[in-house]
Amino acid sequence: MYEAPSPLLLSRVAESSYWAGRYIERAEGTARLIRSHAELVIDLPASAFVGWRPLLAVLGAGTDFDENHEHASEEEVTRHLAASTENSGSIRSSVSAVHQNLRITRSVMPIEAAEVLTDLHRHVESTAYQAVDRRTRSDWLTSVIRQCQTLTGIMADTMSHDDAFCFFTVGRQLERADLVTRVLDVEAAVLTGRAHDALVPYQDLCWAAALRSVSALQAFRRRSSAHTPEATIAFLLRDPRCPRTVESCLVEASRWLLEIPRHEDAMAACASVGTLLQGVDMDDLMNGGLHEFVDELQLAISELHDRIGETWFQTVPTAVGVES
Repeated sequence: MYEAPSPLLLSRVAESSYWAGRYIERAEGTARLIRSHAELVIDLPASAFVGWRPLLAVLGAGTDFDENHEHASEEEVTRHLAASTENSGSIRSSVSAVHQNLRITRSVMPIEAAEVLTDLHRHVESTAYQAVDRRTRSDWLTSVIRQCQTLTGIMADTMSHDDAFCFFTVGRQLERADLVTRVLDVEAAVLTGRAHDALVPYQDLCWAAALRSVSALQAFRRRSSAHTPEATIAFLLRDPRCPRTVESCLVEASRWLLEIPRHEDAMAACASVGTLLQGVDMDDLMNGGLHEFVDELQLAISELHDRIGETWFQTVPTAVGVES
C-alpha cells in the first residue's frame, strides 16, 4: 500500500489556514443570522417587536456599535454587521480576511477554490451596500451564503486532506460551535420561557428562528417531534447527527486534530469541552442555568483555541509535519 510522506507545513501557513476556516464560517454564519432575524421581524407583530440589538449581542458587536451609533436601527445594525469595514467581524471584513489568509496558503489551495474566493471577495466589496436595503438584502445574504458553501465544498472535494486542510476544518468547526453557543445565550430568555409577555405567544416562531439562524431547523424537525424549549436546547447542544450542533462540531474538530502531529494538548482541551456537554443537566438549564453553562462552554472552547495557537502557531515544533 502506497503512503506518501507527510510534507512539512510552515506554521504561518497552518495559522492562515486555521483563520481562513474561522473567517469563512463567520461570514456565512453572520449572513444566516441577519437573514433569519429579518424574517423573524416580518413574522412578529409590532407589539412583540424584538428590535435589532439581539443581533449585536449574538455577534459580540454591541460595545463597538455603541461607540459610534446612538440607536440600534435596522439600517445601522445591518450596515455594521454586513457592510462595515470598521467592524472586524462584519461579513465584508470576514470575507476580506479569508482572502488575505488564503493568499498566504495559495501553494496548498486548489485553483478552483482560489477562483471562487476571488469572485466572492469582488462580489462582497462591490455590492455590500445591498445588505442594507430591505429590497435587496435577502438576495444578497443568500448569495454570500451560497458562495461560502461553494468555497468550502470545493476545498473539501479537491484539496489534499493534509495538515493545511485539517487546520482549515478545525477553524470552521470551532467558529460554528462558538456561534451556536452565542445564539443559545442570547435566546435563553425565549427558549426557557422567560420572555416578556408580548413575546410569549410567539415563542414557537422565536425558537424556529434560532434554529434557522444556524441552519438546523430542518434537521431538528426530522429528529424531534417535541417542539419544546427543552428539546431545542438539547438538540443544539448535543445532537450527534446534525453537523450544526455543538457536540457534532467538537467531534469533527477532534477528528481532524488527531491527524496533526503533537495534538495531545489540543485533544485534552477538546475532551474538556466534551465532558462539559456530557455532564449537562437539562433541568438546571431550564431553571435559569443556561446562561452560566453557555459562559462555561464558551470559555472551554476559547481554551481549546488557545491550546491550538500555543502548540502550532507560536512555538518552533520538533515533530515532522509542521515547521516554523
